[in-house]
Amino acid sequence: MTDLGKLRAAIAARPPRASRLSLQGRIQAAVCVPIHDGPRGLEVWAIKRVDRLRHHAREIAFPGGKPDPGDRDLADTAFRETEEELGISRERLHLLGSLAPVPTATSRFTLNPFVALIEAGAEAKPSASEVAALIRMPLSDFFAGQVPYRAIELGSGWRSPIFDFEVGSMYGASAHVLEELLLVYASIKELAFPEPTLTDEIPWQ
Repeated sequence: MTDLGKLRAAIAARPPRASRLSLQGRIQAAVCVPIHDGPRGLEVWAIKRVDRLRHHAREIAFPGGKPDPGDRDLADTAFRETEEELGISRERLHLLGSLAPVPTATSRFTLNPFVALIEAGAEAKPSASEVAALIRMPLSDFFAGQVPYRAIELGSGWRSPIFDFEVGSMYGASAHVLEELLLVYASIKELAFPEPTLTDEIPWQ
């Protein structure tokens, strides 16, 4: 079985992930976690948002947002937002599965992550009005120590992960999504998952 096949199977078999925050009474949103089979193996794509957005300016995140009336479901929302933000047609995105919903700590939203394979040959054309930078991270880079990994202790055994890239840091709900994807990848490749460096620096304040 290929890594993609193993990834799809592992996502489907993954048990629900516990959450520190309640999922009840929240506004549902969807994000796409784009996976590309690149020259160095599977890579995940993320974006840095432009600084003039009303919400989440300059944050590093995954393409996504709130549902529109015409969306069939939350997966359709995630694919539509990816088409709008990265210029990749939703017909060239193939659903691999969904990860655990993640409630945000600073708002009433819950992110519903959908992992999608970007079809071979599809090229990103990021929207200049929404995307300042496209990040393409080979998953193997994280396990080779090439992506700094930090965490903030929240008490009672809970941690909030932070991933540092050249263009900035991913934190909050998006970082929880990336962390779960990396845990799934570690399981199919039989890799040890590194411990984060603990920090008192809170990037969202």
